[in-house]
Amino acid sequence: MVGGTLTLMTLDDGARVAYEESITTGTLFEDIGIVAERQRAYDLLRACALSPGDSAAFIRSVMEALPT
Repeated sequence: MVGGTLTLMTLDDGARVAYEESITTGTLFEDIGIVAERQRAYDLLRACALSPGDSAAFIRSVMEALPT
């Protein structure tokens, strides 16, 4: 999925689902394997992401490097 959102949810009964939404569609996944794939992808991205503070500092440094 490129350019959309992913929502991972655990329902009251313990079932886990994933909802992907793009500009034109939305798809709810209930299959355990597909939900697990989406969770793994999310976890990998999260592990590689900068912290909010580091993200702000990085954006600030890039903005400062731009020509005025």
